[in-house]
Amino acid sequence: MKKLTLLAAVALLAGCQPGAGPGYTLDGVLTGGEASTGMAYLQRQMPDGQMVSTDSATITDGKFSLKGHVDRPQMYTLRIDLRTDPTESVQGKVFASNFYLENSPITFEGNLKTLPGVFYDPERPLEAPVIKGSATEDFYARFRADIKPASDSLAVIDRRYWEEYTAPMMNDKEHKHDYTEVGVALVKEEARWRKELQEKTLAFIRENPSSVVAFDQLVALFSDFTVNYSGKQIDEMRSWVADAWTGTPQLAALDSIVSRIKPVALGEKYADIDVQTPDGKTVKLSSLIPEGKYVMLEFWASWCGPCRAEIPHLVRVHEKYKDFNIVSVSVDEKEADWQKAMKEERMTWTQARITGGIMGEEVKKFNITGIPMCMVLDGEGRFYRTNTRGAYLDAFLMELYGK
Repeated sequence: MKKLTLLAAVALLAGCQPGAGPGYTLDGVLTGGEASTGMAYLQRQMPDGQMVSTDSATITDGKFSLKGHVDRPQMYTLRIDLRTDPTESVQGKVFASNFYLENSPITFEGNLKTLPGVFYDPERPLEAPVIKGSATEDFYARFRADIKPASDSLAVIDRRYWEEYTAPMMNDKEHKHDYTEVGVALVKEEARWRKELQEKTLAFIRENPSSVVAFDQLVALFSDFTVNYSGKQIDEMRSWVADAWTGTPQLAALDSIVSRIKPVALGEKYADIDVQTPDGKTVKLSSLIPEGKYVMLEFWASWCGPCRAEIPHLVRVHEKYKDFNIVSVSVDEKEADWQKAMKEERMTWTQARITGGIMGEEVKKFNITGIPMCMVLDGEGRFYRTNTRGAYLDAFLMELYGK
């Protein structure tokens, strides 16, 4: 990992000071369209996740200009909306690009034929806009270039995982083929690149604690779908940036995330919540989890497509590994929906339901931001593995049982 030169570091730190500079100008040029007209919006994500527009300008003949002031460099979204009617389809009409805005003259150049759009089209070529004038964005670009081999490799593996493992297995209704070998091979290859990406990212954060780019990378790690760190590791990673960001709203927001993820960090004991059993009884979750054995908690719902797609795989796992315990916990609000889905999917292992639904307080104790969520507990009921779905679960079980 290359460190900043002293001159670049000084320039970056100066740009990070609250109120630095006279303000920003953002001049945009859009090509690839015929006399494009519409609106350009600067948007910022608030701590609650809501996107708020902070500035806007009219696009005339493919050009627009925005002026303003920011307290410090921060990630913004430039949303380009070329629709004449807000009810019109966003396809080919609405585009969005993220970049670091700071108080300096900035230019934005994008081709409408390749500019990333809010509508995903796998057949449409994508090319990032050219953004100049933001030292923070340049710094971010250098970081992205450093991790590009790993991130590109992971993107390829992710696509192959869908094409060679997930999709064929989902379409194989009669279970004529076993896709375990190809899935596990991809998972192992992914683990190598994931480790490299993580090591580079952690080094970047540790070496650049004052940079908003590094700070945002730490937030992203802590906001991932699954928590792959112990409580001790989380505290250490927070300490890297704490001094540089003391007293700021950013550190307060980070601490809010930390408070949510530490209870489900690796090595922590699971929360013993109230759940409903299929026969209508309310029991403690601990009464369903055998002591001294590895157990997978699988949070799902009848209305969740990916959850239902995963269940046939769990059926096969349950049949193959008789000693491995699975506890499926539904977040269905309606008991009838839960009961119906269990019968349809032939879920013969231990079942339970959180009656409060996915927005309930009990769900929050597991920091569940989406389903399916699968995690393995060790023999003492402590979180041992996360992201144990599909071939990731197969790889773990092969490691555990040697078959």
